[in-house]
Amino acid sequence: MLRDMLERLGVAFDPAAHSATGVDWRSVGFEWPEGLHVVQVGDLVHRGPDSLGVVLLVDRLLARGVWTQLVGNHEQLYVDRRVFDWAETVEAAASEALRAWWGEGWMVPGAAVEAADGDWLLTHGGLTRGFWEQGLWRPSRARDALAPLAEARADGALWFPGSMLTGRADENAGPVWAEAGVEVYPSWKRAETPMPFHQAHGHSTAFLWDREQWRAERWILPDLSLDVASRHVTFTNGDRRIVGIDPGHGRAPAPAWAPLILRDARVHT
Repeated sequence: MLRDMLERLGVAFDPAAHSATGVDWRSVGFEWPEGLHVVQVGDLVHRGPDSLGVVLLVDRLLARGVWTQLVGNHEQLYVDRRVFDWAETVEAAASEALRAWWGEGWMVPGAAVEAADGDWLLTHGGLTRGFWEQGLWRPSRARDALAPLAEARADGALWFPGSMLTGRADENAGPVWAEAGVEVYPSWKRAETPMPFHQAHGHSTAFLWDREQWRAERWILPDLSLDVASRHVTFTNGDRRIVGIDPGHGRAPAPAWAPLILRDARVHT
């Protein structure tokens, strides 16, 4: 899935990368397009059959400075407490790399992007209005959210659970665990304060693509729109929007999906 995504973005891999078996992602060659920077919004592991290979390739891209890695709840299993069970456990080399990234600041809670179409905050699960106010002290720019996000990492608030862990919606859920359709989007719909910047997230989707069912509070459905070809869900709040980009990958890739592309962008972490 990772190779497929990068090829869609113009990365050219050596033929060895297309071998069915035995690809050594530590050494396989590739050409990286000038100006391309990827922000991966977490759950890098446990998606597809080769988590170790993905981690080894991303380790090279992080060293090049062309990749920003956000922490997701699946990475939390290796860098923090094991708060949920998952059938797969990655190889020791992959878990060691994840812990090293986290310790060295190569894997981060969020990224701010200044793009042609505005100011964006990217997190794994999305930022609720409650966490924006109580956890981040109401930043007006995405870039100003980064320092309090780092503090939330240090004091553990980053991992504050929501409906996926507790079964109860909580509009103060942290940006790793907040669920899009029942916590993130409704919190901004209820808010008297307009959303200060655009957002993009992974982790959950307000529309279950394979079942063709909404997983969102009914009263916010008029504010949601679908891009079926890309499997993106967009929540519109005034002149701001939140784009959910969880297409439903599992061990196999989703049948249709595309990355979110922000033009003329500068990434801050």
